[in-house]
Amino acid sequence: MKKILLSVATRCGLAACSIALGMVAYLIVLHFGSVRKLEAAVTEPINPIVLQQPTVLDAEAHLIAQTESPVDLDSDALGISYILQRDGQIIRVAPEAGGGTRATPYASLANFETDPVLGFASLAIHPDFLVKGRPGYGRFYIISSEKSGAGEVDFTPEFGGSSEHHQDVLHEYVVDDPLLMTFRGKRREILRFRQPGSENNLNGLAFDPSGCLYFGVGDGAAAEVGRRSPSCNASSLTSAYGKVLRIDPTGTNSANGAYGIPEDNPFRLVSGALPELWVFGLRAPHSLSFDPFRNSLCIGESGHRGREEINFSNLGGEHFGWDLAEGSAKMDFATKARLAEIVTPPAITLDLNSGFSARTTGSMIYRGENFPSLAWKIIFASHDGQLLTARAEGGPDSSNQVSPGRDRFAQSGKVHRSALRSAG
Repeated sequence: MKKILLSVATRCGLAACSIALGMVAYLIVLHFGSVRKLEAAVTEPINPIVLQQPTVLDAEAHLIAQTESPVDLDSDALGISYILQRDGQIIRVAPEAGGGTRATPYASLANFETDPVLGFASLAIHPDFLVKGRPGYGRFYIISSEKSGAGEVDFTPEFGGSSEHHQDVLHEYVVDDPLLMTFRGKRREILRFRQPGSENNLNGLAFDPSGCLYFGVGDGAAAEVGRRSPSCNASSLTSAYGKVLRIDPTGTNSANGAYGIPEDNPFRLVSGALPELWVFGLRAPHSLSFDPFRNSLCIGESGHRGREEINFSNLGGEHFGWDLAEGSAKMDFATKARLAEIVTPPAITLDLNSGFSARTTGSMIYRGENFPSLAWKIIFASHDGQLLTARAEGGPDSSNQVSPGRDRFAQSGKVHRSALRSAG
């Protein structure tokens, strides 16, 4: 009997040891896998940046307007472009019958409430701007900064908002006739933000084909992370800061009744969450573009300590890491594993401290047919005038390789159109 019991006990002990060793091995694999995934999400890109030789294209820059301080540009379906300046002036650039373009003053939007230092930031034209009978007919949208106390705000920071530096406002402008050479119409306020600092504010507007408007909201102020830092806003679903918001500017079912909440917003039915939220975990989103082929949103962002990121939102609801993963090297195994399941890594990360490029501005995925070498590539620009390309995730070659442009087109106060011509 003793022999039988001893045999059973031995086998049970061996089984327990096997299970324990298996669990240890699993935890080790999970830890290192999670660490690599987390580092990819918050410290390095998915694949290290590999510089290639410049992609040489037969390109020529054409001067279309000379302005004092251009900050954004958008065009309607007729190819008429509108250039927004920081002082609120809009320049209209229209093609002429004999070729070329003509730039003329279109509107002056500043008033006594405008913050003279920060001024205007972004412009977006509704997809139905020229379509009579549609809700978006004759409408365009502007982000501007106004002086502290200029109006009653709709959103205030949950963290780091003890004082008001200024207010950021999204306005809708409705023109009487979209074909007029000068603006004639009216202005309507959509929503207003209280801002505790001069950085990491509202910036970037983009429409999708359905007429939903996306805009970037920074975390509220440039500051180090901490328990009450503005960076904490980015992960809170009850705060509009550190997010990209998505609204229907022609709707009325929002809290203030001035805009609509799309039914397919990812947090619309989440208890306690703001229904406007599209993605979160951002520090300072500053340029947005929508790719209708992938049905995804491209988000340019200024990260922490000289990092520039380009993020892709394919479904909405993604968390891009700020500031949950800050200081991840000191986290325990379990925390790192949980974060790795939450954070969506950026498509591209650039270190500005390396001197390779300046801060990025504007990005898009090339969908033309004249240049097969650019197919599926993300094209983005930097403030020093470089045009850069990298493979978009899911393309025929998804390696994270960046090709610097051969030419620099940036000139202070001038707006160029780069016309790419096929070399054969």
